[in-house]
Amino acid sequence: MSQNAKDDMPDRQHNRPDRAEAGQSARRRVLGDQLRAFYDSVTSEPVPDTLTDLMAELARKSADRKDAASEPPTNPAEGGDSGRDG
Repeated sequence: MSQNAKDDMPDRQHNRPDRAEAGQSARRRVLGDQLRAFYDSVTSEPVPDTLTDLMAELARKSADRKDAASEPPTNPAEGGDSGRDG
């Protein structure tokens, strides 16, 4: 067989990775589609009231902490730290 005849024949070794990659790509597409469908079904479910209430409570506590941090320092004559020793 001449060199040219070999060049005309499909290289079986070369085609296998292409088919394997194509199969892997198809599996990834199917898996991606399934994951998206599952994610969409979960995100379309209503949020439970207990979770909504908990988040509202946490937001209130966070706002209270921010308000307390922004208050002016206490008067040293009222028992606050005067910054002096003794």
